Amino acid sequence: MKETLQNANFPQDGEGRVYHINVKRGEVANRILTVGDHVRARAIAKWLDSEAEAGHPTFIHTSQRGFLTITGRYKGVPITIMAIGMGNPMMDFFVRETRAVVTGTVAIIRFGSCGSLTERAPPGSVIVPHGGYCIRRNIDYFSDHPINQDLKKSPYIISGTFAADADMTHRLADAVETALMPLVESGEPVGPVITSGLNADGCSFYSSQGRQDPAFWDDNQQLIKQAMATHPDTVCLEMETSMLFHLAKCATGVKAAGCHQVFADRVGNGFIRPEVVKVLEPAVGKAVLEALIATNVEDQMEEIGTVWERAPSK
Repeated sequence: MKETLQNANFPQDGEGRVYHINVKRGEVANRILTVGDHVRARAIAKWLDSEAEAGHPTFIHTSQRGFLTITGRYKGVPITIMAIGMGNPMMDFFVRETRAVVTGTVAIIRFGSCGSLTERAPPGSVIVPHGGYCIRRNIDYFSDHPINQDLKKSPYIISGTFAADADMTHRLADAVETALMPLVESGEPVGPVITSGLNADGCSFYSSQGRQDPAFWDDNQQLIKQAMATHPDTVCLEMETSMLFHLAKCATGVKAAGCHQVFADRVGNGFIRPEVVKVLEPAVGKAVLEALIATNVEDQMEEIGTVWERAPSK
C-alpha cells in the first residue's frame, strides 16, 4: 500500500482511486470487456483504435493487486478492457469498484473459457448463456462442529438463476455468430455457437466443479448430476460469469452479458488445442467489442478530463 486510504467501508485514496483495481473516475469507460487472463486482455486490445485514430494514447494500468486496466476507443467509442484474474471474489472487486468510479450505466461483457456440459458444444465452440447460477461448497458440511444442522445434509449449495441482460446477450450472440461464420466456412475447427442455456459458476475450479482429487475430502461425485437435475438447461461451467449476472441484478445501473470459449469437454473429457485458441480467441474478442459498441448506455460519461479525451486539433 503506497497511499493513505480513507473510509474503511469503501477504501479510496486521496485521488479517489479504489483499493483493489486502483483506478479513479475518468480511467474506466461505461462499456467494459472483462477477461481473467492478462495475455488475453492485451491481445484483444490490439483491436482498439490507434493513438492517431483515437486522438489520445491508450491508457494502461496494472494495480498492485494484479488488475490490468486498458482504456481506449474501438471504432471511436470509449472502451475499457480489464483483466481481473479468476474466481468470484475477483469479480466482486471488479464490479463494485468499477461501479464506484463510473457515472451512468455500466455495460459489462465477460469473455472467458469454460467447461462444456453438453455434447452440442465440443472444444472450440462458443457459448453465450442467457443466465446462470452458482454452486457453492457448503463449509458447514465439512465442519467438525456445524452450527446449522440443516446445512450438514448437503456438501454443496446450488442457487437459483440470474438472467443476463437480454438485449446485450442478443447482440453478443449475433456478433459471435457473424465473426465465426467465415472461420467455419474456411474449414477452421471452431464452432458451433450455442446461444441458449445456463452457465454454472463454481466457487472453485476443483471441488465445486465436480473434479475428483483423491488427496481431498470433497464428496462431489454426484455434484454435476445434481446440478443438471436442478437446472436441466445448464450448458457450461466456470467461475465468474454467473457471479457477474448476480451482481448486475443487485447493483444500480449495471447490465451484463457473457460468452465462453469451450476449453474443456466435461462430457467426453477432451481439451482444446492451442492452434484452435489462436484462431478462435481474436475473432471472439473482436465480436465482443462489436457487441459493446452496439449497446445503448444511458448517461454516458463526458470525455472532458478522462483518459479518452481527444487531444485538441492542431
